[in-house]
Amino acid sequence: MNSIVIYASHYGNTKRIAEAIAGELRSYGTAQLVAAEEAPAVLPAGTELVVIGGPTEAHRMTPALAAVFDHIKPGALTGVAAAAFDTRLRWPRWLSGSAGAGVWEKLHHTGARMVAQAESFFVKYEEGAEKSEGPKLEAGELERAAQWAAALAETARSEAAAQR
Repeated sequence: MNSIVIYASHYGNTKRIAEAIAGELRSYGTAQLVAAEEAPAVLPAGTELVVIGGPTEAHRMTPALAAVFDHIKPGALTGVAAAAFDTRLRWPRWLSGSAGAGVWEKLHHTGARMVAQAESFFVKYEEGAEKSEGPKLEAGELERAAQWAAALAETARSEAAAQR
């Protein structure tokens, strides 16, 4: 399976989640890891799974992540398996918002075949840490990201086989 993981990151947490996702996807085939600012306007030929995510800021995706979708035309990902994720505080979604939900909607509108609901990975502020340092990933989130990636790959693979 040929995959690409595109991410935006502010404090490095989302990059670490994206690395865990790409690392797991490499056990199913190739997986490119690309920062949002370097995302290609056209996905590499043969891409079978695209995973896009970023941090939730002000209830939505960051400008860098939103810019990824400025280059993707409606229908451009028709039939390509896709999934969305974000990093956010462990608050009720109505209170924190979710970049992943916005990414999911954007991917869906490009014609992608969504293989999972948007997934959130959680961060928290360490007690006594400076706010400028930003939040840190909660314990176990990298492992959960790898498990989620394995489930995505299995779902994408089985759905592709069923379509043949």
